[in-house]
Parts: sequence; C-alpha cells; structure tokens
Amino acid sequence: MAIATLFLAFGLAVALSWQFHALEVLLPQALVQLIYPIDKSSLSPLRLFHFLALAVIMARVLRHDWHGLMIRESKAIIRSGENSLPIYCLSVLLSFLGHVVLNQTSDGFSMQVVVSFLGIAIMISAATLMTWTAKLDRRGPKLF
Repeated sequence: MAIATLFLAFGLAVALSWQFHALEVLLPQALVQLIYPIDKSSLSPLRLFHFLALAVIMARVLRHDWHGLMIRESKAIIRSGENSLPIYCLSVLLSFLGHVVLNQTSDGFSMQVVVSFLGIAIMISAATLMTWTAKLDRRGPKLF
C-alpha cells in the first residue's frame, strides 16, 4: 500500500510539473531522461504500474460489501465502460464539436463547464441507448 501511494504521488508530481514549470527542477534529470517521452500509444511499464497502484489502493480502500456500483450514477459509468469503443469514438467527435463551440462563442470557465457536462450527458445517453438496444436484441433469459 505504501509503495502504491508513493508511486501515485510521484505520478502526481510529474503531471503537475507539466502545468507548473517551477516543479520541473524538483525532478532529477536522470529520472526525467528515463521516463520521457511519455508515450500513450503502447503499454509502458510505468503506465502499467500506475494502473496497478490505483487498483491496489482501491482494493484496500473499498469495502467488499460496498453497494456503490448499484446507484444510478454508477450504472451510467458502467454502461459507458460496457460500450467503451463506440463511446470513445463519440467522445472524439464531441471533443471536436466542443472545441468549435468554444471557439465560436466563449471559452470562459462557465461555458467550458456547460460544454463538458453536455458532452458527458450525450455520452451517457448514447451508452444507455446502446445497452438498451443490446438487451432487446439478446435472445434467451433476460437477467437484468
């Protein structure tokens, strides 16, 4: 648990150094040369360790009898995960549309919040619709 927490804290420090350049000097140069460039196109060991650290912490923090996945908001997230590829493709399109809207109107904080929440609502609605139509197409007993 301690190693996972330290690894996540290190990841946070690296990510914060991208926004706050004063933090860049705190990272040792040998370490910077080891981890950069950070590449999202493959599963590097650092990305895998980051995922495993999150999994370890969540497994320790959440109770085994936790029913949080049964609330309505969690079901929306689960539906999005069940339809991850179509939702990802939709998110790319919505990201472009959101960029256009922000450039044409205003890119203020309140408009960014509105565009973000609207995009999330559209993705959740699409995932819910895909899950609903998949249940209608499924033959055999309906479990849920």
